[in-house]
Amino acid sequence: MELSWEQMATRLFPAFFCALVLCGMVVSCSEKDTSTARPAEKASVIPASVTAGVQPAPSNDKDVAIVLDSGEDAVSLVDLHEYKEISKFHIGKEPHHLMATPDDKYLIVANAVSNNLVFLDPHTGEIVKRIADISDPYQIGFSPDRKWFVSVSLRLHRVDIYDANDFHLIKRLKVNKAPSHLIFDANSTNVFVTLQDSDEIAAIRLSDQTLLWKMPVGKTPAGIRMTPDDKHLLVGIMGSNYVEVIDWREKKSVKKIVTAEGAHNFLPRGDGKNVFVSNRVAGKVCEVNEESLTVNRCFDVPGGPDCMEVTRDGTELWVTSRWVKKVHVVDIATGKMKKIIPVGRSPHGVYFFGHAART
Repeated sequence: MELSWEQMATRLFPAFFCALVLCGMVVSCSEKDTSTARPAEKASVIPASVTAGVQPAPSNDKDVAIVLDSGEDAVSLVDLHEYKEISKFHIGKEPHHLMATPDDKYLIVANAVSNNLVFLDPHTGEIVKRIADISDPYQIGFSPDRKWFVSVSLRLHRVDIYDANDFHLIKRLKVNKAPSHLIFDANSTNVFVTLQDSDEIAAIRLSDQTLLWKMPVGKTPAGIRMTPDDKHLLVGIMGSNYVEVIDWREKKSVKKIVTAEGAHNFLPRGDGKNVFVSNRVAGKVCEVNEESLTVNRCFDVPGGPDCMEVTRDGTELWVTSRWVKKVHVVDIATGKMKKIIPVGRSPHGVYFFGHAART
């Protein structure tokens, strides 16, 4: 009997997750980067201008979508107009997440097992340079004030805090278990981290790099987001079917927003009031209103939807589907599938320069 995606995901997800953890244990001792780059570049520190508020260049017709093929240690470059992969190159071991520098001058790819950051041209995807000795960077982020750069080490159960100007390590905190995703408050006072294996979130004060508190949430928390009013944390409860709403000042859960099985990651729509939630097990993406904390609608995106990107004009949602080697492009107005783009194995992070606002 042929199983549906929902049935397959429900049966396979626990084993798949455990296999990843076991795999990580095997390679966690390696701190040496043996990856090759194209083109060759010098391992050097990005200057302070990375966070200096340089006016970004406008997007153009030559821009590409940059997709991390985590299962192939590669990057796929996708034509935004033709909806097809146009090239692929090796980037490093286990690239999972990416983000632009605050000035939009570079796109950073975090190679978890290669223990480095790779800086790409955000328009073309070309490698510019690398920073070595960033240990196990799974998820990364700059604080809003551009003072701190934080990297969570899922395999090694740590949160590392760096100076955002020169990327030197300031503090390394042991935070059990399996720190996964992070977000900051608006004032850059705290960073909040989900702990997948202990079903908790943690708050770390940045000024003295102190672990302030941990609190329980639902099973296997993954993505985490701060609402635009800086009042609530939204936590994707991957082991269930909801987004948990946390009043972080009171350290208490105030609501559960039911979305679909495997609530995982967040991306703002760009209108300042709605956010998309990927639901990996159910194969759905839901739109949640961050003012009313209610679900507007859900639509189908099969194959383990994970990371997302929205076009600047707000018409398309691009979604990486981890289990089927695809990027799905959804028409946002209708919620209908527009294009399906084959890429590499286990596609994770996705980015293009001409994206909607991050609000």
